[in-house]
Order: sequence, then C-alpha cells, then structure tokens
Amino acid sequence: MEDGYQNRTAFIKGAKDIAKEVKRQASKKVGRGVDRMTDEYSKRSYSRFEEDDDFPPATQGSQDGGGGGGGGGGYYRGDSQAGGEDEDDAGGHSDSTEGHDEDDEIYEGEYQGIPRADSGTKEGLAGGPSSVKDAGGVQGFMDADGAAAAEAERRKDQEELAQQYETILQECGHGKFQWSLYFVLGLALMADGVEIFVVGFVLPSAEKDMCLSEPNKSMLGLIVYLGMMVGAFLWGSLADRIGRRQSLLISLSINSVFSFFSSFVQGYSTFLFCRLLSGVGIGGSIPIVFSYYSEFLAQEKRGEHLSWLCMFWMIGGIYASAMAWAIIPHYGWSFQMGSAYQFHSWRVFVLVCAFPSVAAIIALSAMPESPRFYLENGKHDEGWMILKQVHDTNMRAKGFPERVFSVTTIKTVKQMDELVDTGTDTPVWRRYKLKIMSLTQQMKNNFLACFSPEYKRTTFMLMAVWFTMSFRYKP
Repeated sequence: MEDGYQNRTAFIKGAKDIAKEVKRQASKKVGRGVDRMTDEYSKRSYSRFEEDDDFPPATQGSQDGGGGGGGGGGYYRGDSQAGGEDEDDAGGHSDSTEGHDEDDEIYEGEYQGIPRADSGTKEGLAGGPSSVKDAGGVQGFMDADGAAAAEAERRKDQEELAQQYETILQECGHGKFQWSLYFVLGLALMADGVEIFVVGFVLPSAEKDMCLSEPNKSMLGLIVYLGMMVGAFLWGSLADRIGRRQSLLISLSINSVFSFFSSFVQGYSTFLFCRLLSGVGIGGSIPIVFSYYSEFLAQEKRGEHLSWLCMFWMIGGIYASAMAWAIIPHYGWSFQMGSAYQFHSWRVFVLVCAFPSVAAIIALSAMPESPRFYLENGKHDEGWMILKQVHDTNMRAKGFPERVFSVTTIKTVKQMDELVDTGTDTPVWRRYKLKIMSLTQQMKNNFLACFSPEYKRTTFMLMAVWFTMSFRYKP
C-alpha cells in the first residue's frame, strides 16, 4: 500500500516537471515569433525612409483625369491606394507612419490634414546638399560647376511644377474664389488709375496756390511717372522674394499714405516729394496685380479674365473725373489758418482719391498669398492649404461640397541662395545687412534674367510695344 502511494507521488511529480518544460519551450517559441513579427513590422514601417528622394513624375493618366487619382504618379490620393494589398508586401507607404519625418518626429502639418511634402523639399529648404557654412556662420554658395548643376535641376523642377500646377488649377475649377479675388484686385487697380489722374485735375488749381511756373508744372506731371518706373523695378523684384500679396499690400500702403499727406502739405517741394513716393507705390501695384491674379487662373481662363481686370483702370478714371467735377469747383469747402496754412477744395479732392487705395488694402487683407509663390520657394504646406481653400470654396459655391481635394503632394522648387543660418551670436545689424544684400542680389538677378538669351528678344519686343503705346495715353 505504501509502495503504491510512493509510485503515485513520483508519477505526479514527473508529470508536473514535464508540464513545466513544455510551458517553457512554448514560451520560447512564442517569444521568437513575436520578435520576428516586430522586426518585420519595423522594416515595413520605416522602409519608405530608405526610398529614393526624387519626386515621382506625374503620369499622363493623372494629368488627363484632372487629378482623379487613377494614375500611378503619386500626386493624388488614388495613387497611394492603387496598390491595394500589394502595398504592404512591397514595404511602401503605411498609415502608421503618416505624418512623420526621418527622425520619427510628429510632422507639424499632421493635425491640420496637410499631406507630407516630398522628402527632397526639406533638402531644398535647407539650402541644398551642395551649400556649406563659412567660418562666420553664414550660408555659403557652391562652386561654378555645382551652381550650374543646381540651376539646371531647379529649372527642371520649375518645369515639372508648372505642368502639375496647371493640372491642379483644373481640379480647383473657376468660381467664387476667383471672382472674389477679381473684385479685390480690381479695386487695387482702380486705386492706381485714380492716382494717375489726380495731378491732371488739380494742376489748374494748385498752380495758383503754389505759384507754379511752367517748369514746375511740367515736373509735377513727370514726377509720378518717375516714381512709377522706380516702383515697378523695386516691387516687381521683391514680389518674387517676399510674396505677391505682401508686396501689393506694402505698395498700396505707400500709395495711400503719401496721397493722404500730399493733400495737407503746403510747399511745392514737399508736395512733389509726396507725389513721387505715391508714384513708387503705384508702379509696384500695377504689375503685381496681374501676376497675382494670373496665378489663380487656369490657362484657358487667363487671357480673358486679365483683360476684364483692365476694366477697373477705366473705372478709376471715371471715379477721379466724377470726384473732380463734384469737389474742386466748390470753393466754399476750403478753409485757411492765417496765411501759412490753406486747405482748398482741390486738396479735399486729393484726399478723397486716396479712399479706393485704403479700401483695397482692407479687402486684400482677407485674401491668401499666391500658392505658386509658396511652391516656387519650397513651402509645400502653405501652397497646398491655399489650393485646397480655392477648391473647397469653388465646390461649395457650385453645390458639390462633398468633393474632396485629391492632390496629396505637390512639387516644390529647391532654393539655392537662401540664408538659412546666420549664427546666434551674429550682430543684429549684420543680419539686416545680409538680408538687404540678399534682396539686392535678387533684384539684380531678376533684371539680368530679362536680358538673358532665352528672354532677350521678348523683352525688347515688349519694351518697344509699351514705349509706343505710352504716346497714345493721355491722363
């Protein structure tokens, strides 16, 4: 009996030992399986960071479809889903890694719904791989061969962006947004037209108040056009650097401020100076208005709507004529304080003519920057958001609020000469000096580009056309 009890106890102990060993071996197997699955998942999640940084070209199918997502170019939402289940097998894009950069940090646009930009864009924003820093902490430039290669790559990027941008504008459509911008920019163009006509209307009255001689009257008519020439050169160059909307706001502000001051100044010299600076603002506004508006228009709409925009120039002339007829003959509207200060009715007219410019500034403050400018300067997220705004505004106005902006990635142009880092210990005056030098270089490059072999013939032809047309124009 006692032997049977001992045998049973030994049997139970042996069974327990066997169970422990089986459990230990099973745990080992499960652990190895989990490790393999983790390694495989990590490879699949981060494999897209090892892909080539070159931007995938748009396919003909995606362009013809207007961004419908059927092609394989990678620009539209349908492109990223075309692979189906094969996407996971290929180790491609994964939802688990959407919105992360190379260091697996949170992408700043992720919570705003902005698609991640092309990885090559970051390199361009940092000044490109061929740029180096000198001892002073200032971004250096490439040698001649590297600069030529980078410029060729930049031109290639610009051509690809131009093609894709036209396709995106087709998807955004033409509607409420473009018409809203049309009237805002028309108001800006109207303000410029008014200022051109001001001197012609006030000259008969101003010559009596200021005792102007014939040479002085001629200079008063000339000074505005001289300011326009300087302003067109200055603001036309800066618009490629600080933005179309920003340059237009500054030029309109200069126009309105000095138009306001010119209605109060008493001396001929100060009045002449104010009209000169007002002309600087006018000269910047006119070309930027057309460039700004054209970058929101598809190719088939561009010529038609830019021609319609010129209508506001004539509306400005009508406004100036009506205000001159209604205000200047009413001498009772004037007042004076002794013999030192006189404010006659023609000065009221000059003041009223500044109102369209102020109204244009207020209206323009509600409009976005040109997305083409952002994309040309490597700012993918800002450009994408504005194009989405254009698309959504037009679709809601047309009764299709459910339509989704299908573009996921837009080509951006790499920047070569951007001052990225001037060092934390660099004096403030030196930073501003470098910025001014950079802007000056930008203006010089833009001017020389107009006379490059590629554009020289067109530049001279346009100069001849505008020069001869000016003889037919009498404000």
